Amino acid sequence: MIKGPSQSPVKDPARLHLPLARASELAGAVHTVSMTRELFVALADVLRNDTLRRDLERAFDCVHVAADRETAVAEMMAIGDGLDAAIIGVKEHIGSSVLHAVPNLKVLGSVGAGTNHLDLEALAQYGVTVITTPGANAVSVAEHTLMMILALAKRALSGHSAVIAGLDRSGMSEPPIEIRGLRAGLLGAGTTARALLPLLEALGITVSFWTKNPQNHKDLRISTLEGIFQSSDIISIHLPLVNETRGMVNAGLIELLPVGALLVNTARKEIVDQGDLIKTLRIRPDLYVAIDDFALAEDGTTNGVGERHSLWSPHVAGVTVQSLIAMHQTVVHGILAFFEGYEK
Repeated sequence: MIKGPSQSPVKDPARLHLPLARASELAGAVHTVSMTRELFVALADVLRNDTLRRDLERAFDCVHVAADRETAVAEMMAIGDGLDAAIIGVKEHIGSSVLHAVPNLKVLGSVGAGTNHLDLEALAQYGVTVITTPGANAVSVAEHTLMMILALAKRALSGHSAVIAGLDRSGMSEPPIEIRGLRAGLLGAGTTARALLPLLEALGITVSFWTKNPQNHKDLRISTLEGIFQSSDIISIHLPLVNETRGMVNAGLIELLPVGALLVNTARKEIVDQGDLIKTLRIRPDLYVAIDDFALAEDGTTNGVGERHSLWSPHVAGVTVQSLIAMHQTVVHGILAFFEGYEK
């Protein structure tokens, strides 16, 4: 019996070794093992899916499971040139120093759509195939975005605090608003933005998009970047964090927003220039902000923006129970398919 993450969390710093797969045990299996092969898993939750666990046991002679997310990269590097594949999350930053330590790494599966934690150029130089999960959590992120829009518009946190304080309506600084008839501008036209579109339209919101490739989205109502900020009561960000998008939402754009507009970011916080955001809110206290990302208190965002017109969540928009299952399946199946083709 294998005792590992599917039964209980791995506490021993020594990595879990799954038994050697033998040819006789793999008769009729889709994936075969022709040489010693090792996998590193930073996310123990992946192996709590019994089907995925069994598939990986059949395909790999040894599976190393990180004892702790904080030390996962170091544990991965310690495996050295025996490592063939790895499954990581967005907290694991992979660059040339890591790849130098695991020179025989062939494929890297990252649970998530973003790649800002990966040095793609270095991975290409080392010949590592990268598997991500674009679209697998699109519905989850779209629903979370809608939740943030409704919470801001309906003054949910203000009302909650007023009730707790025993003040009822008198404890709310502003009344809630209807969202029917409002105008939303979505930055990006990928799977997440498209998943949000019908949710907003069902509530009577008119939706426009900004995308750097409008020619590829002729079915959508497209606007210029400045135009979408000038005309939208709701701005929702659905862009990847790359050099071109880092800090692109600056003071010049935020100041264009109509009175009382909602700015919702369920992508990456760095797409909005945080310094500009804080400064602009001092002269535009009518605006509302919601952000879903890590370390918002640590980097000073929550303190700088304040509590009155804000809503925060810890980068959970895309990690619902259902989306995690879908992302884990995408990564594992991609790695298995890679080695099936590699052997041929």
